[in-house]
Amino acid sequence: MSKTEFIKVFELTLVSANLDIIGLSLMDDSHALITFKGNGTRKANIEGDSYGAIIKDVMKYVF
Repeated sequence: MSKTEFIKVFELTLVSANLDIIGLSLMDDSHALITFKGNGTRKANIEGDSYGAIIKDVMKYVF
């Protein structure tokens, strides 16, 4: 599974969890963009991370 595919699967999980998130996308190989209801965004650094570490890094910006 590529990083892009993983981000898409993780996006579905976050949207389904009712966390006021409407999207998660890969900006480049080092950053993911979290989009919240109301169109607020946050950029998460995911450079060189394993998939487990990507989950931790993104979740830091969710709460």
